[in-house]
Amino acid sequence: MSPREAPTRPAQAWSLRLFGPIAAACLFGMMALTFASVVARYFLDMPIPGDGEMQSFLLGFIIFSALPLVTYMQRHIAVRSFAALLKGRALFVQRAFVLAATGIGLGFIGYLILLQAIELQEEGALSTYLNIPEAPFTYIFAALSGVAALVAFARLYLLLSGHDDVEPPDAETAGPE
Repeated sequence: MSPREAPTRPAQAWSLRLFGPIAAACLFGMMALTFASVVARYFLDMPIPGDGEMQSFLLGFIIFSALPLVTYMQRHIAVRSFAALLKGRALFVQRAFVLAATGIGLGFIGYLILLQAIELQEEGALSTYLNIPEAPFTYIFAALSGVAALVAFARLYLLLSGHDDVEPPDAETAGPE
């Protein structure tokens, strides 16, 4: 099932419309910056100042803006050898357990990132070359991790209430894992 087929509820549709373009724009920006950096460094002998730091921030945005989408589509890295044997009630319990563990894990990660953001803000941490404050980016990453946790819990709620309309990826549609 493609992301375009999946959203049937308004909340799902806006999240896919919001996070997908953010991740795509950051990925394009990272690609363009890498291309410009290589051209500037090797052909013009003028490296772009702070390109490594900009790449780092863009990579963070790519990862954390895509995390809610990956969680919604249940496309995390998975080992399907055991899950392929499950049917009916056992598959339902396994899906519920995985969604609950995912929500708890992402919430905990978001909490740890939030603690890191608070520490960075208290220290007044700046990036090495461009002197950009690091705390605001870290707060955004913590918030996006929290959104992904909420998405996992929303999927769990839909599963438990019998309204989960997005099937988990199966062995045929999921790529190599």
